[in-house]
Formats: sequence, C-alpha cells, structure tokens
Amino acid sequence: MTAPKADARYVVGVDLGGTNLRAAVIDINARKLSDFRGPSDAKRGQSVVRERVASAVQAAIKEAGIAAADVKAVGMAVPGHIEPRTGVILWSPNFGEIVNGQLQIFLDVPFCGPLSEALGVPCFAGNDANIAALGEFQYGAGRNVEDMVMFTLGTGIGGGVISNGRLVTGSTGGAVEIGHQVIVAGGRQCGCGTFGCMEAFCGTAAILERAHRLLEQSNKPSMLFDRIQGDKTTLTPKMIDQAAEAGDEIALQVWEETGYYLGIGIANAVNLFNPAIVAIGGGIRKATGLLAAAERSMRRHTIYSLAHTCQIVEAELGEDAGLLGAAALAWQHVDAAN
Repeated sequence: MTAPKADARYVVGVDLGGTNLRAAVIDINARKLSDFRGPSDAKRGQSVVRERVASAVQAAIKEAGIAAADVKAVGMAVPGHIEPRTGVILWSPNFGEIVNGQLQIFLDVPFCGPLSEALGVPCFAGNDANIAALGEFQYGAGRNVEDMVMFTLGTGIGGGVISNGRLVTGSTGGAVEIGHQVIVAGGRQCGCGTFGCMEAFCGTAAILERAHRLLEQSNKPSMLFDRIQGDKTTLTPKMIDQAAEAGDEIALQVWEETGYYLGIGIANAVNLFNPAIVAIGGGIRKATGLLAAAERSMRRHTIYSLAHTCQIVEAELGEDAGLLGAAALAWQHVDAAN
C-alpha cells in the first residue's frame, strides 16, 4: 500500500452510504476545505462503487483548490464489516450487484488497495458506525475524555467504543455491533435474523409498531389518531415526537418504553466498558423524554459505581460524524507512519 506523504498538509474524509457519498478535504484542525456530494451507486458492483469514491475524492480535492500532492491519506467510513489491516470489505449488505434480479452483496471485496493504486495516496477504511464514534471522540462530544461509547439511533442502531483513547475494532474489524446485543432473550425478531436485539426494540420500525400497538389498546384520545386519519402507514417518529411535545399521553408512553429498552442496551455497554460518557446520535435522540427515560433505565440496570461516573450526552457532530471520523482515521495512520 502507498505510504502516507510526509510533507502533505491535508487528508480526505469519505462517508460512503447506501445511496449517497460525501468527500471532503480536511486539515489537522478538522476544518473542511470542501464538501463534495454525489451518488454511491451501491447496487452497481464493486468497480463502479470504487470509481464513484475515486471520482468523489478527486472532485473534493479540486473543489478545495489544492493539489493532489497536498493530500497525505484518505480515510473512509463504509457500512459493513471492514478488515482494517487489508482494507477488504468482508461483508456489506448495503452494497453489491444485481445479478439475475437478485442482489449479490459485497463479500471479501478488495477496496482500499485498488483505491490507493488509483489515487496514488494511501486509503484506509472502517465500519461507518465505528468511524462516526471516532469522529465524535476526536472532534465532538468525546473530545475531553479517553473512554466513551456512542449509540446512533435510526432505522438501525449502530455505535462504537473508544477505550483508553483507541477505537475498539476487534480481531478483524467487526467489533461493537452494538445494536445487535440481545436485550430481551427470545424477544422480537431483528432484521439480522436473531431474536431480542436492541435494534428490534429501539429502531424506527419498532418505535412505529409500539405506537400502533398503544393506539389500538388505548381508549384515550390522542393527537396521533387525528394525524394518521386511519392510515397507519403515514405515522412517523417526527409525528410521535410532535404529539409528545404537546403532552399527548400515548406519544409520551411510546418514548418512555423505547427509552426503557435503550437504557438496557446502554447499561450493558456501561457495565462492559466503564465509559466516562455515552454519546447518543441520530435524529431520534431529540425525541421528547427519550433520553431521560433511557438514563433512568440505564441507572436501574448498571452497577452503581459505573453509572455514577458516566454521563449520557447528545452527540454533537450530526451528519458530519462519519466524515470527520474518516478524516481522524486518516490522520491516525499518518501519525503512525511518522
């Protein structure tokens, strides 16, 4: 693999998603000189995806008004299981190629190596949720601590762990699938196939199903009845939060129950890793009463001395967490090479 350039001044961070990608030239102080966005073409096969990433990196460099020689390295946040030493995508259900009408997902796909050759600069990659945690640690809510856990709430539940200032990646880069810890043995089936995962109780689909159940079981009036007007498919987490903010009892109960299960998952992480903070990311984190309920649940399920020294906080970087985390990954490799 190409070695980092000792005299270059910038890195490029790439946040690769199942629909879109972002690439930005970033300096050592996390200042963005550019912010290119484009399609990832995730279902068009490995060659096309690598071409999209390479083109995005080149476009970001051009947009920043710098020379390619000024870039030390490229860091990338990629959905799935990425082997950090080889840069091979071992598994990614978001990416693949349609063959005979079926999606053949990425399995053992060379990624960083071919990109390094194409760009003439070293490329490094990690799981997107882990890399977002690294960004939050380096530049966001965790910048003043050495140990933190991050949960990202959305359609799925992702996250990462920083221990003694280092990102925990495991033996092959697949560590901290935090949304797939089992919090209710034999519970609801998760999209991964297992029963009782945190994601199956705290992901978007679970939140909506919880709201539907409470509406069907309750005889109380609710703003949500008026919002959906008999069509359950129109319900969204935003609608639930707006109703909760207005004091709607059913909406508040949705977030109370969700927070209870979220708190169990957080408690497991606190018991295992003894973090100074737990940072919660994703738009759902701002739901009325959610984090308060999660903290109450966490403290009920955690060893006292560990809970007493841990704070639950909101993540700060928003959609930039993956991008800045990718830059942080690149800078780490640059520092190691120097």
